[in-house]
Amino acid sequence: MLKIYHKITKIIFIIIFNLNYNLASADSIKKVIFLKETFNIKELKLIDYEKNIFLISEKEAEYFIINFWASWCAPCIKEMKSLNLLQKSNQNIRVITISEDSDIEDSKKFFLKNNYEYLEKYFDENKNVINKFLVRGLPTTFIADKDFNVFAKVEGIIEWESKKFKTWLFSN
Repeated sequence: MLKIYHKITKIIFIIIFNLNYNLASADSIKKVIFLKETFNIKELKLIDYEKNIFLISEKEAEYFIINFWASWCAPCIKEMKSLNLLQKSNQNIRVITISEDSDIEDSKKFFLKNNYEYLEKYFDENKNVINKFLVRGLPTTFIADKDFNVFAKVEGIIEWESKKFKTWLFSN
């Protein structure tokens, strides 16, 4: 009798977990906010962890996902796996992470520990990048098109790799 009880409990847990995961994915799309006014970031300078400078316009993609995060930010850490999976699953998207840590070593350690190999990693040393965007808190992620026009943002976390998000993105 106890074995049956444990099996039923396990099945109920799995059903509830999957229901909550699917609801989170559905709610994720509601978190995407279209900007009233788009802005262009073609001249945006990015600094990688070796202090090399790139213009975002040197990169090509159908969509750019620009994620502002920090290693001390629990929600940022939680969504990093999802961003990595999004990048891994779609070469038409370019996921750009911009660390707002005060010390570049903190973000380097985070990526070494977690092995998120598909993400592009940049550091906002003097906060020049974040100052070009309207960011109220972390994580905040912006979505830009292939012409570098930022048209949407997400404050907080969503399931980036979800089929619903990818369907939404490629329909805009």
